[in-house]
Amino acid sequence: MNRTSKILVTALTTCMLMVSGAFGTVADAAKKPVVAEGLQGISVKGSTDLPGHFFLSFAFSRNLIMLDGKGNIVWSKHEAEPKPGGHTGWWDFKKHKVKGKTYYSYHDQTGAYDNYGLHGYAPGERVILDEHFKEVKRITFEASDVTAKGAPLDGHDFLLIDLDHYILSGYLHDKVYNIPGYAQGSKVVYSYLQEVDHGKVVWDWKSIDYPELYGYTVTEGDPRSNDFANQKTDAPDYVHFNAMRLDESGNLVCSFRHLNSILCLDRSKRKDQIVWKLSGRGDEFGLAENEKSSCQHYVTVDGGYLTLFDNNNRDKQTRITSYAVNTADKKAEAARFYYIPGKYSQACGSVQHLPGDLYVIGWGWAVNDNECMSVYNFATGKKLMSVMLDNPKNITYRCVYYE
Repeated sequence: MNRTSKILVTALTTCMLMVSGAFGTVADAAKKPVVAEGLQGISVKGSTDLPGHFFLSFAFSRNLIMLDGKGNIVWSKHEAEPKPGGHTGWWDFKKHKVKGKTYYSYHDQTGAYDNYGLHGYAPGERVILDEHFKEVKRITFEASDVTAKGAPLDGHDFLLIDLDHYILSGYLHDKVYNIPGYAQGSKVVYSYLQEVDHGKVVWDWKSIDYPELYGYTVTEGDPRSNDFANQKTDAPDYVHFNAMRLDESGNLVCSFRHLNSILCLDRSKRKDQIVWKLSGRGDEFGLAENEKSSCQHYVTVDGGYLTLFDNNNRDKQTRITSYAVNTADKKAEAARFYYIPGKYSQACGSVQHLPGDLYVIGWGWAVNDNECMSVYNFATGKKLMSVMLDNPKNITYRCVYYE
C-alpha cells in the first residue's frame, strides 16, 4: 500500500437528524436540574443515546454546564464577573475518577494575576469539586527554581492522578539568552509544566530549555509569536501549550499551538525530555505539508491514533485529524482527516472519538456560526446532536464527554 492510499479524506455535509432535544429539563421529575440564574443561554437540537454527560466550559465568562446525552441540563454554575468589564472565564470543566471516587474540576481565571496582555492566557487556580460539586481544594504551583509557591496556573489543561498528585500547566515570563541571533537577550512567555505529588515537585519541564523550539515557531495563530526582538509585543508567546495526555508508557503527549506540533515528553527524565515531535517544522514522522496540523488545540491518545482538533488557521477550514504513528521508528503509518464544510474555529475547541465512530466536537471560537458543540457519526455522515449559543461571542473553551 503506498503512502497516498493510506490517507482517508472525508468531506461531510451538514445534514442533521432533527430529533427533538430538551433544554433545562430532565425526564425524571424527581431529579431536578441545577440551572443557575444568569447562566449562558443555549439551545439543543437532536439527541444521542450516550449514557454519560457533556461538559461545557467558557473562555470569557464564568459559566459551567453539564448536559445529559439527550441535551438536558443536569448541573450548571454561573457567577458575574468579579470586575466590571472583565472577561475571566471558567476553563476546562472535566470529570475525574480516582480510586473509585468521582471528582470534578475546572480552572478559575480569578482576575487577580497578570496575563501578560495575552488573550490565550488565563492565570488562576484549579478548583477541585467532590461528587456533590462541593469545593474540596484549590491548586496553584508549588515552589520550584522558576515558580514561587502559590503562583498561578494556566487554564488550558490539568491531569489529576490522585487527589494530591497532579500535573499542572502554566505560562511564565522571562528574559532568555539562548535564542540564535539575539545574544543581547529576548523576553518571552514560555511553557512550564509541573508534576506535584503530595506537595513536592517530582518533575517539571520548561520550553526555554530546548532552544531548537525557537526555530519552529509559526505565526498562523498570532503574527507576533516569533517577535523575539520584542518590537511588536512585550514578550512573544512562542510555543503556546494547550493540551496534554498520558500515553500507555506514562509519557506526556502535549499540543503546542504556535509550533503546529505535538511533543512527547519523558516524565522519567530531568534533561533531554523530548521523545519525539509530530507535525510542525520539527516533524520527525515524515508528514507531507498538507498532512501537518495548523494551530491545533486538542490532542487525545485514541488507541493507535493521536486525534487532534486541528483549528487549521492556515487554510481557515477546521478539521478533525488522526495520525496512526509508530513512535518507536518515528513513522506515520496513516492519517485521516474529517472536514465539515464551512466550519472554522480560530482558537480553542476539542474532539473525542467514541465507540461507534461517534465524534464529540467542541467548536471553541467558531467564526461562521453559533454552534458550540456537535456529535457526529462520521461513518454515516449524520449529525446527531447540536448545541447552539444564544450569544455567539460568549465562546466555549471546550465541550467534552465523560461517562
